[in-house]
Amino acid sequence: MKRVFAIALMAGVAQVAAMRAQTAPPSDVVKADEALTKALVSGDRAAAEKMLDADFSWVDPDGVYYATRGEAFAHNVKPLVGTGADVKVIEHRYGKLVYVERSEGDKKFSAHFWAQRPNGWRLLHVNDLEVRQRDYQTVPTTFNVPCTNPCQVLPYKPLGAGEKSALEAWQEQESGSAGWGKRVADNFDQRAVNTYGGRSASKKDRFAGMLRAQQQNPNRPQIGAAPVAFGRAWDFGESVLWVQLQPTYGDKPYWSSRVYANVNGLWQMTESYHTYIKDAPVMAPVPESATKKSATN
Repeated sequence: MKRVFAIALMAGVAQVAAMRAQTAPPSDVVKADEALTKALVSGDRAAAEKMLDADFSWVDPDGVYYATRGEAFAHNVKPLVGTGADVKVIEHRYGKLVYVERSEGDKKFSAHFWAQRPNGWRLLHVNDLEVRQRDYQTVPTTFNVPCTNPCQVLPYKPLGAGEKSALEAWQEQESGSAGWGKRVADNFDQRAVNTYGGRSASKKDRFAGMLRAQQQNPNRPQIGAAPVAFGRAWDFGESVLWVQLQPTYGDKPYWSSRVYANVNGLWQMTESYHTYIKDAPVMAPVPESATKKSATN
C-alpha cells in the first residue's frame, strides 16, 4: 500500500510540475515584445521607438527591406502577427541575443530578434513571413553550380571573433550533407521558415530526406548554396545575427535572417527565415564556361 501511495504521490508531483511549466510567466523579453507589438499595431510611434534598437530593420512579407526605423514608420509598416489569443509565441535565448517568434496558424510567422544593450533589451530586427504558393515558374538548373559564394568568398568581412566563428560554421554547413548535419542546431527543435515551404520538418527528418534524395538520384546536378549579394552582421560574442540578400539559382531572391550561436562549444545555425522578394525577377544561372567566354569578348 505504501508503495502504491508513493508512486501516486510522485505522479502527482510530476503533473503539478508540468502544469507549472505550461503556465510559466512570460520572460522580460516576451513581455517587451508583447508591448512593442501592440504599439506597432496601434501606430503608437512614441511608445514603439523606446524599444527599437538604433540599428533596427524590418523585412515585410513581400520581401521589402526597411533599413531604418524612420523608413518603417514612413511607410506605415504594420506587424503581420499581432497579440491575439490565437497567436503562438516561442522564445529561444542565445546570450545577449533573443529570438521571439510570433505565429498565427501555419501561414503567418514573425521573427523578432532582440538585443541586450546597456540600456536594456531592444528590438533589432523583424522578419515577417507569409506562406504562399508560387505564382510563377522556376527555372530548373541542369548543370553543376559550384559553391564559391558563400563557401569560399563573400562580399563581407567579419570583424569580431563571433562573426568569424559563425562564418566558418556556415561555410562548413554549406559544404555538403555532413557539414549540414554538424552545423544545424536542434537543441530547441528549431524549425526554419520559408515563404514557399512554411515551417520545415525536424532536423532529423530533413537530414534523412537529403540523404534519401542523394541515394535516389546520385547523378543529379550539384548545386551550391544561394550566394550572398549583401549582408550585415551583429556580433554578441556567443551569438551572431545575420541579415542577408541572397539571389537563388532558378528562383527569386530572398532575404535571410539567421542566428548562429555557440551551442555547447559548437557554433551552429540556430534560427533561419527566408522571405522571398515578391516583385523580383526569377534569376536563372548560366554555366561557368559561358561567363568566362563572355568576359573575353
